[in-house]
Amino acid sequence: MTTGSLLADRGGMLTKIHQPQQVTGRPAVWAVISGIAGLLANVLLVFFFLLARPFSDVQNSFGWLGTANDAVLVVQFLAMIPVALALPRWLPHTRSVRVATAMALGAMLAVAVLQLLLIAGVLDFDVQVVLVVAALLLVYAWVFVVSSTGHRYDALPRVVTRFGLLLGISYPVGLLIAAAGVLIGTASGHPLAFAIPGIVLGAPGWLALPVWPLVLARLVFNKPPSFNSNEEGLS
Repeated sequence: MTTGSLLADRGGMLTKIHQPQQVTGRPAVWAVISGIAGLLANVLLVFFFLLARPFSDVQNSFGWLGTANDAVLVVQFLAMIPVALALPRWLPHTRSVRVATAMALGAMLAVAVLQLLLIAGVLDFDVQVVLVVAALLLVYAWVFVVSSTGHRYDALPRVVTRFGLLLGISYPVGLLIAAAGVLIGTASGHPLAFAIPGIVLGAPGWLALPVWPLVLARLVFNKPPSFNSNEEGLS
C-alpha cells in the first residue's frame, strides 16, 4: 500500500493512511546530514585554531583547514533547511513558530551564501563574520521558539525541549556578554580580557548546534507528525 491510499473503515468512512517511515524518513536523513556536517566542521575549526594559528604572524600549511570548515558549513546549513521546513508538522501551528521558522530559513540560506562568498574571495572575513553572527542569532532564536512551543504544548519530548531551550539561549547570551566585554575592555586597553566569560558561555552553544538536528532525527522525526499541515493555526 502506498502513502496516501484510502481505506474504508467499519462506518464506511474513508481514512487516509500514511506510512510512518515515508512521512518521517526524509527530514531525519537531512537532519543526520546536517548534524554530521556540523560536527565535522567543529573538528576542522578546532584543528584550524590549533594548527594554523590564524591570529599569529606565522603562516603555515594548515590554512586549508579554515577553507574546509567554510565549505562543510555550507552543507550543514543547507541540509538544515529541510529540517526547519519539516519540524512545524510536529508542532502546533502558532504564529511564533511560523515567524521563527521563516526567519531561520532565510538565516540558514544566508549563512550558506556568505560562506560561499568567503571561499570565493568576494567578501572579506571581517565583514562576513559579522553577517554570519547576525544570521546565527536568528537560527538560535528559532531553536528557542520551537523548543518553547513544543514544551508548552507537550508536542515534543521533554529531553528535546530542554536541550533546545538551553541551546537556544546559550549562544545569544554568550555573544551579548562577549560584546559588552569587548566594549569595556577596549576602553581599558584590553579588548578581549572582559569578553572571556561570554566566549566561554557562547562557544559550547556554537559547538552544540549540530547536535540539535541529530536529536530531532533520533527523538522527533522517528514518529509520525503530530499535527496536520491543514490544521487551523493557533494564535
